[in-house]
Amino acid sequence: MNEHLVALRSVAVVGWLRRHPLVEGGPGVRASQALAEVAHARLRLAGAVPDPDAAFLAAALVTVPHRMRVRPGVDADALVRQAVAEALRAPPEPVAGPDGPTEDTDRGDPNSGDERLELVLPFPSAGNRPATAEEERALRDVFGDDEAARFLDDLLEPGAALPPTAGPAPTRPGRRAVGEEILAVRPFRAGDRARDFSARQTVRASLRAGSLAPRALSRQPSAVFDVVVVLDASASMGRVERPVVAPATAALTRVLLRTGHRVGALAFSEEAVLARPLSRSPAPFLAEEYAFAHATNVEAGIDAARLLLWREGAAGARQHVIVVTDAECTSHSGTDEAWGPLGVPRGSQGMARLLAGGMVDAARRAALIAASRCRRQGITVSVAYPDPRSEVAFAHQLAEAGGGRARCLRP
Repeated sequence: MNEHLVALRSVAVVGWLRRHPLVEGGPGVRASQALAEVAHARLRLAGAVPDPDAAFLAAALVTVPHRMRVRPGVDADALVRQAVAEALRAPPEPVAGPDGPTEDTDRGDPNSGDERLELVLPFPSAGNRPATAEEERALRDVFGDDEAARFLDDLLEPGAALPPTAGPAPTRPGRRAVGEEILAVRPFRAGDRARDFSARQTVRASLRAGSLAPRALSRQPSAVFDVVVVLDASASMGRVERPVVAPATAALTRVLLRTGHRVGALAFSEEAVLARPLSRSPAPFLAEEYAFAHATNVEAGIDAARLLLWREGAAGARQHVIVVTDAECTSHSGTDEAWGPLGVPRGSQGMARLLAGGMVDAARRAALIAASRCRRQGITVSVAYPDPRSEVAFAHQLAEAGGGRARCLRP
């Protein structure tokens, strides 16, 4: 395996990983360069490394896994092993680059890796999909970051920033808490005030850069919110609502992170699953990749958000749950209090009660109890419903029980 072949296979490995649905970010060009350099260095030790394929795999396991971000629970090393196997099995030319497939992969080449993607993801999503990609792209453009910021300003309760608690402040790396403000070092720009100029940071930055690099201190309010975005991924939010709620939910998460808040995300239908932990990690919330199916258990989504805030919430931060749902409750977790004073339906009368809408009434009651439980623990629950066809009255009732607000996502 010569140096040219090592470089081609390094690019093939990185390109295969970048196209894989379980890889959320990376690897990049530097990963392919590092893989090629390490593999070439190991291959030069011909006496110590008799198997070139094993040497290439070992170099990939050293240089690639930490340069990529995969979904929670996915083994990055296993994906790298599979990518190396594909690169070694496929002919060296043509190969897919990091930015996209070549003409051979577009024609469905059996060595492109498309068939082997199902080995890692054996159960592809069978949920409802939007009618056209153009429709979803247009709706995403309508509800962009600016619209998400205006929506959050109206949805979240305004108020002064809370000071950081004692001990290490829950701030981004490289920042330090000072009183009720966070000082962040940034480049000094035209229009900045003279009092924001930092001589010490300018000297440090200039020494590192080798040229004059003026720096300023940006005084920003402490992050006051721990927010959990709860996405309704049930069947009622499928083909019609999904093109709206998926990009809108992703934009809400993105704007909250950009403004310095800690954000977690959950998706629910009959049960709730964790989409991203409560943190300031820039990892996006890929709402469009969830299968919109099954019944709607709003109680499960709100309770899971409450438990997430209880486990991972920062002391002194305001806690807020934003439920993105059409509020069409059709299921609950089976608690006795959800059935109300009549109790669990039994016998023929119970069946008649269910046919008369007893399950929907119990599901709504369970959701209201879950929202009230959050409010008693200091957690605000707000509702973002997709359009006026939703159960608007119950959405406002649910937000009122949680001490929050209900707003429509469509402008």
